[in-house]
Amino acid sequence: MVFRFACAAAMIWVAACAKEQSDSYDRFEDMSLEAWIAQNRCELLENKQEFGGASYYIDVLDAGDPTAAPVNDTVCWVKFDFSGRDLGHRIVLTRRAPEALLAGTFTKYTHYVPYYRYCGTQNGNLPEATYLAMRNVQTLGETYFETYKSDPERRLASREVLLRKGAKVVLYCPSRVSGDISGTGGYEGQYALESGKPVRIELTICDTVKNPLAAEGTEVDRFCQDERNGGLRIYGSEEDAADGRIPLPTDPKDANHPYNIAERWTSACDSVPQLYVDYAYKPQERFEFPEPYAVGVAPYVDRSSMAQIDKRIADTLLYRFHGGDASSVPDVRTLAADSVGLSGKAKIWYIGRFLDGFIFDTNIDEVKKIIYGEVKKQGRAWEYTPESGGAVQSWYYTVPRLKFGQWAAVVSVSTHAYGAQGKQGSTETTTSSTSNGYAQQSYYDYLNYLNYANGYYGNSYGGYFGDYYGGYMGGYYNPYYSGYMPDYGDSGSDSVVTTSSTYTEVLPFTPLLFQIYVEPAED
Repeated sequence: MVFRFACAAAMIWVAACAKEQSDSYDRFEDMSLEAWIAQNRCELLENKQEFGGASYYIDVLDAGDPTAAPVNDTVCWVKFDFSGRDLGHRIVLTRRAPEALLAGTFTKYTHYVPYYRYCGTQNGNLPEATYLAMRNVQTLGETYFETYKSDPERRLASREVLLRKGAKVVLYCPSRVSGDISGTGGYEGQYALESGKPVRIELTICDTVKNPLAAEGTEVDRFCQDERNGGLRIYGSEEDAADGRIPLPTDPKDANHPYNIAERWTSACDSVPQLYVDYAYKPQERFEFPEPYAVGVAPYVDRSSMAQIDKRIADTLLYRFHGGDASSVPDVRTLAADSVGLSGKAKIWYIGRFLDGFIFDTNIDEVKKIIYGEVKKQGRAWEYTPESGGAVQSWYYTVPRLKFGQWAAVVSVSTHAYGAQGKQGSTETTTSSTSNGYAQQSYYDYLNYLNYANGYYGNSYGGYFGDYYGGYMGGYYNPYYSGYMPDYGDSGSDSVVTTSSTYTEVLPFTPLLFQIYVEPAED
């Protein structure tokens, strides 16, 4: 009994010491940050924000659009651009292509767009400081306000600031308030922030959305309704006939069948909303993207770049699959071929895009070369039997209606693609080797497992890697990302190859566009 009390007392003492040590580290870091602010940005000392034990300093570069509702006005989703640096201005994490290029971490596989995350009454996986800044009133010091209130770019109307669309702020935070500020998937910085080090976060509120489902649905509808993209017709069920929407005809000769109407885009079926198909699509045709992806780096340099990219892709597809002869591209109305059906095995070539035109996936090597400037692994036709699954849900509802030898395009909201959670991007580094000695090879295997474990548990976005992507497109997600290994043969010497692979992030509530070609059926 005495021993138990002794153990309990020891445990309490150890816990108290650990807490005291942690508190000491926090105090040292707070003092260090305050000293840096006093020396470098002394006007921000009076802009210290404190919320329940968490604190940071704020510099308001722009208070935002005064006509827009503040972020904390309602539960919403927020699109926000941000980057993190240490106090020496070295980049730790960035969503911005120019900064990633500066840091040497830019990749053409990365979609450099604002982050899109839920911001409710409780922290929804936002770094703590950004969440606190979005959800709370920021109180500025009197001297700071008097100094900058006349600056038209800052749009400061009061010492009390609520962040809203257009707001741009810089937060100087201790590490326990910044959250995990490391990045991966092309968002890495030049420098990995050490624990217990303050961080500088630059945050811009790009937009707020109350209903992300409705927002992405509107985006999909507008894309297809655009006359430049061919227009949209939505079919209905028998019950919808009173609303003027007729059921989808089954007879290809019917004047209202998708093959025969003026609109290019039609609903796939009446029970699946905002899943649209262009059965008449041909590879020489191109799309108009309302806001083309442009980051100042080839191939996505500026708004006009997308037209150039699509022209090159159209020429490439026409040459590869039809010998460059546009007249040999089959017309779905006259194509004498069976439909794939649920049990048919389709061999599919595809290009996967976002609705800004960015290509996140393809198994066509010539397209990889155009977009990424490299082909890391030779692509092959994706074999897909709808009833067996293995692809995104939008394919299950559309591919069975396609004919062997047909081209088509599919636009879908995230519900029929990768869900509301999207897919997290990552950068995965693997090591392989060849050796005649099993002991040496076993050691390298051990290093591989160790490297995988470190990557898994150190990934700031959750670290799902293989398990997360395994079911995506049947395990062939971005096959060109997985680097090839040189065949050194059995030379008797050890060879080690380290390969870094980047996986593209798919943000929540992100609509997708697929350009699809189904190979003709084999004889």
